Amino acid sequence: MRNLLIGCAALFSVAQLCAASTCTSGTLASYLSLGSSGCTIGGETLYNFSILSGQTGATELSAASITITPSGGVYSPTLTFTTSQSASTNALLESFFTYDLSGASLVSSAITLSGSSETGDGGVTEIENFCAGGMFDSTGVGNCTGTAGSLLTLDGAQNSDYSGLGPVSFLNVTDDFTLSGGTIGSAAGGTFTNSFGAVPEPASIMFAGFGLALAAGAGLRRRRSFLQNATPVMKEQ
Repeated sequence: MRNLLIGCAALFSVAQLCAASTCTSGTLASYLSLGSSGCTIGGETLYNFSILSGQTGATELSAASITITPSGGVYSPTLTFTTSQSASTNALLESFFTYDLSGASLVSSAITLSGSSETGDGGVTEIENFCAGGMFDSTGVGNCTGTAGSLLTLDGAQNSDYSGLGPVSFLNVTDDFTLSGGTIGSAAGGTFTNSFGAVPEPASIMFAGFGLALAAGAGLRRRRSFLQNATPVMKEQ
């Protein structure tokens, strides 16, 4: 009975760390299909990816044309978004989407923009709006029920931005990526990242370590018992 309880405790602790599948490389379309289950990077679950209504006159970038690469692990969960699409003169292409993060305490948010090119008055921008500890309304940028913040990048002028957070255990993020051809120019491609500084919850680490330690201890006791029973007993002559 004791071994059963120990095993259950260990399995429960490990399950807490492995409840959702690990995030893998895919497209924005594949992340949209994850729904409320989402996926994990380190101790963070990313979920509820959805497309929002963009600017009037903008053409929505296909979710299948944007690839996502997760990285960073426990302390710096990161999503890297890449597209090779381009906007010609008088064209405006936009990807406007939202998602949630929860789990480990988040202490910072940062964005970078790279790999874009422009001619004339064309431009590439990436804006991240975040609602720390709460949610935006259906617009993805208004009426934050927590603490609102915004990060901005403009290729060639400002290619990174950063903000400290709470810490908070929940974050609603909205990305607005645009390719503008301007009136006499063009804009092409780009890679932008959303990266977050995270601090694992002490309780999660403690319980996981406790469960694994119990399992290891039980295994050691079984091994000792086996060796004792297997040792031959010398009979007195």
